[in-house]
Amino acid sequence: MLVLATAGFYFLELRHNPDKTLFDALWWAMVTLTTVGYGDIVPGTVAGRLIGMVIMVAGIGVMAALSANLASVLIERKNRKSQGLLPVKTAGHSLVLGFNAQAPELLRALIASAPAGITPAVVLVATITPEAFAELSADIGQGERLAFCRGNPANELTLGRASPATARAAYILSQDGLTREDADQQSLLAALTVKSLAPKLRLYAEAMLESNRKHLSRAGVDVTLIPGELAGRALGAMGEHPALWHFLEHLLGHPGERPMHARNLTAEEKGLPWSQLVGRALAAGGGELPVAVFRLPRDIAIKDLLDVDAALDSFILEMLTAYGQDGRIASQGPSVVVNPGDGVALTGFDGLIALRMGGEARGHDAPAAAPASAPQPGAGGRS
Repeated sequence: MLVLATAGFYFLELRHNPDKTLFDALWWAMVTLTTVGYGDIVPGTVAGRLIGMVIMVAGIGVMAALSANLASVLIERKNRKSQGLLPVKTAGHSLVLGFNAQAPELLRALIASAPAGITPAVVLVATITPEAFAELSADIGQGERLAFCRGNPANELTLGRASPATARAAYILSQDGLTREDADQQSLLAALTVKSLAPKLRLYAEAMLESNRKHLSRAGVDVTLIPGELAGRALGAMGEHPALWHFLEHLLGHPGERPMHARNLTAEEKGLPWSQLVGRALAAGGGELPVAVFRLPRDIAIKDLLDVDAALDSFILEMLTAYGQDGRIASQGPSVVVNPGDGVALTGFDGLIALRMGGEARGHDAPAAAPASAPQPGAGGRS
């Protein structure tokens, strides 16, 4: 319509006017079609005015249809987003796969610990209704930092909308309303789906049955937690002394307030004995007390076990490379050594776990305890 109006107005009105060009005709057609009507160019012939009348009448309908379609697209997109049907474009976020009674607290903790620049910081992938998610989002109070993808997290298309390849970690929750065996089966399928889309993503999961822990580990889960396992250990510690529970509660902290933190060991720190490392931290007054060291998980490859100078070993490595194999044969899981003592060299560890000094547990008054001698930095203990 714009092209026809431009051509018709030019040949009927402007072609005999040396001061006017085809662009002037296009300008008039655009102004008239959008019903703006500046009046800087007006038709002088009957034929030109008839074209103008047609364009003006048609312009009302065209602009109304365009506005309606644009509003419809925006509303439809907003509805699909609220229903969890749109892809979530983000990076450095955490994935929560599944939903149960522990999900709200986990979401709060992950959002509180996420860097401020990541939005959304957490993506929930679950089969809950959009209404339930809206209520959950309002309860947490972090609507912009929490996104939603509705569907089964074990489905590749559903999980793919949550950008697993750019996530930093994924947490698989046992689904409510299922038997313990079926819930673990769903968690196993979700783990396999995650690893198929993001093989290097750190993966944590719940298992309802202890016997299924090994299956989840084989599926690529880094850490598997049995519900009630930590509670049982905490109750056992209370049997020794009630103050131990308050200590554990303080270590866990609150969302956004972690009394303990982990960081990488520097090259200089790896060369120090443990007692000197602890002494330096106390003398520096930096507010941290080292309590443990850790190793990060590693993949064990065949090349780490073979001698590249040997002819047979070199041939094996060449064959693996020719067939596109990376030669990984196992994984060495993470390990933590608490208060390792001076007899353990720190060169083989990657990081340090420390307590922030000066904090006190909130909201509880721990019962008085009998004096006890504090463990010395060089005492040593493993976990």
